[in-house]
Amino acid sequence: MINNKKVSVLICLLLSILWLSACQPEETQTSPSEKEKTEKKEIVAEILTSDSFVENIGWLSDSEILTVQNEDGQTSFYIYNLYDGSNMKIYEIPSSYVSASISPDKEKILIHSAPVSYSAQVTIIDRGGEVLFQEEDVPSYELTHSWSKFDDNALLMTSFSEDWSFQVFRIDVEKGIMDPIDVEQPFVQWHSDSSVLFQDWNTDEISVSAPLLSQNVVDGGKEMIVDSSVHFNQFDDSLLSIFSREEEGPFTYQFITSSGEIQAEFTVDLLSRYSDWLIPYYDMIGGKGHLITFKANEPGSFDTYTGTFSLMKWDTVSGKEDVLFDDLPLEPIQCSPNGEYCLYGNQLEKVIVLTNSNIIQLLKEEGADM
Repeated sequence: MINNKKVSVLICLLLSILWLSACQPEETQTSPSEKEKTEKKEIVAEILTSDSFVENIGWLSDSEILTVQNEDGQTSFYIYNLYDGSNMKIYEIPSSYVSASISPDKEKILIHSAPVSYSAQVTIIDRGGEVLFQEEDVPSYELTHSWSKFDDNALLMTSFSEDWSFQVFRIDVEKGIMDPIDVEQPFVQWHSDSSVLFQDWNTDEISVSAPLLSQNVVDGGKEMIVDSSVHFNQFDDSLLSIFSREEEGPFTYQFITSSGEIQAEFTVDLLSRYSDWLIPYYDMIGGKGHLITFKANEPGSFDTYTGTFSLMKWDTVSGKEDVLFDDLPLEPIQCSPNGEYCLYGNQLEKVIVLTNSNIIQLLKEEGADM
């Protein structure tokens, strides 16, 4: 009897607990990814010190940038997280740094250095600082390069001699090879994984525009893409060609699809220079088709221009245009992959927050309180 009473008491207690649990309000569980979406992260200001800062190169992700600093006679490369200010040194070279760039897939970094006169060293590393490709002696007075939008391991590089003669090379990072290719013009970009773009300038006369040609690097075959172009740039999903139907403008920014169809056009006035036209700084936000570009608010000559510049957002899919800033100094700009921020300034030392038009200073001035 006693044992039966004990069992009955235990059963009653268990049923009471279950009943109380059922009466409790149900809590909504939020996954970590949902929490990240609801938490609005903010960029930390003044995370870079001016005494060692050289320049910011660009975005490695939506929150990370590549920064160059001078330290104890060396040039160091850091990855900085803009949300928490943390940083990691990934590579260093002797103090012969010239320039650097980030590949379109954000996984590789090209470093151009010049240990001796009239010679360049080209090094390509990954985000961890591992050397993927290196050419230690490229004879050159000047050097330019262009990453491929169609092959993550391909880029074009042009080496100029002092007399401005040139040689164009094709670099295959994965295979570790750099081969010369036969192209008539020095400033080239990839048009596909087997063809390149260039303006076919007439050397016998002075001109501000030229036909835009595509050349197959395998068989040398050529095709005219645009009959007259002042400036061009190949993006992931479209080709930008700038031209004018009249000698003095206005100028049309024309976006052309891979099939040759005109996707969108925007018309502006460009500022004249001594022998050409000023193309204001711009950047394309890949995947969205948004071109962020400066636009002069008045016509005129760049050398004597005292007017202002607007920062515009052009939607190359819908054709819509928006004014982000109506008065902003003309300085280089480079936007994050998600299109929320743009590095801005002559050393890309500021960040424009496109969602609220704020400008954040990344550089801490000398003498400022720690």
